[in-house]
Amino acid sequence: MSNHSSTHHLIKQIATIGVFSGFGFLLFKYREGFYIIRDLSVFQFVSFSLLVIFGITLSGSKLSCIANYFNIYLKKSEWFALSSMTAVLNNIFFKSGSLATSTYLKKKYNFPYASFVGSFVGDQLIILFMASLVGSITTASLIYSGNVQLLFIFITFAIIVVFLFILPGGKLTLPKKEGGIWEQLRIGTDSFNTLLQNKNLLYTLCAHNIFLITAAGLRLFTACSILHQEIPLIHCFLFVAAITVVRIIPIAHSDIGVREITVGLLSETIGSGLKAGVLITSIDRIFELLLTGLCVSVFRKSLVTPKN
Repeated sequence: MSNHSSTHHLIKQIATIGVFSGFGFLLFKYREGFYIIRDLSVFQFVSFSLLVIFGITLSGSKLSCIANYFNIYLKKSEWFALSSMTAVLNNIFFKSGSLATSTYLKKKYNFPYASFVGSFVGDQLIILFMASLVGSITTASLIYSGNVQLLFIFITFAIIVVFLFILPGGKLTLPKKEGGIWEQLRIGTDSFNTLLQNKNLLYTLCAHNIFLITAAGLRLFTACSILHQEIPLIHCFLFVAAITVVRIIPIAHSDIGVREITVGLLSETIGSGLKAGVLITSIDRIFELLLTGLCVSVFRKSLVTPKN
């Protein structure tokens, strides 16, 4: 078990170094593309800012809905601050923002880590399903238009959609065993089952996630406008679908560079170019970090935990 963990950690370290190196090289190579930001219009900045705030609000509202089901009632400023903090940290280290949110809920509301993990996994599967559905539709449309090179990507999205569509019909069960670890697993499994079996909560999260995907697609489209890249909106939604998949899979220790390279390669595949994909995703990350960081600084006083 120890050898397996060491090997897994080593692979992720190598992947992280590889991604950082590749991303750094691409940023240096395409650095002149960022100069266009100097011509950023007020309308573009306001549009992007509103989309980021809309995304933060949706994520926070989603967290509030899940917490409410477990009889935890967050103030609006509280869930908005938690959502902003999660976005900032997740943009830097893999799921570190989600971990920080879990720790906060545990300290202030005694919400079990296992329950949070179970709910978190369920929500991630929902957004993965919605993103894969969007990815399937967009790739099918592009293949119909002549981009046959996307066939493998379409098949991948379609397989994910079919698998996750079947999943809510079942129920995860664990064998009855004694021990602290098994107890935590049972708590997490119960939360996971609750989220997927409760139709009202499931549909609410589906609605939140489809709006999140829409906002993210419009954000990338706005980034295209900022950089004067004539990329169709349908491509932006395909990029968001791909980003969602790679952000759920822990390829490296950090998210930085992963989505930029992914979108760059996908953009190259569909004819928009590697440079365009890397630049628009980089701009999206930079503005998102700045705006969510600002939101955290404004609402940080809402995140007060009791002293031990």
